[in-house]
Amino acid sequence: MGRVKKKYKKMTAAEKKWHKEFREEMRARGILPPVKPRLNRKKFLQEVQTEFDETIESYTDLIYLRRAINTMIHTATIRNITSEQVGILKVMKIAAAMKNFEQQKLASGETTYNIHEMYEQCIEPIKKL
Repeated sequence: MGRVKKKYKKMTAAEKKWHKEFREEMRARGILPPVKPRLNRKKFLQEVQTEFDETIESYTDLIYLRRAINTMIHTATIRNITSEQVGILKVMKIAAAMKNFEQQKLASGETTYNIHEMYEQCIEPIKKL
């Protein structure tokens, strides 16, 4: 026989109010951390792109990008991989796929290629993962 799943009843408004007051009191005491403000993703994107373009000026500076990537993914364990780490892993996979794509084109004697072709073969399948 399968286990019967316990059904939980919804909290009443009074229970929700009590939980909210309890959390506020625990934050006031310093037991719970304060609520983090939400990240403005558009502003963050613009700030990071500007900072990166101003700081990373040459190919030799890209060593810092490689170090940052390794720092972000080295903490990943087999059971606990965050969505941020998955995003970084996708970027790494796209970079490797782009390099392989260009090498295959050069090996077949082609010196130019269509960006749309590269996108369809390298980037789109990885983004869909």
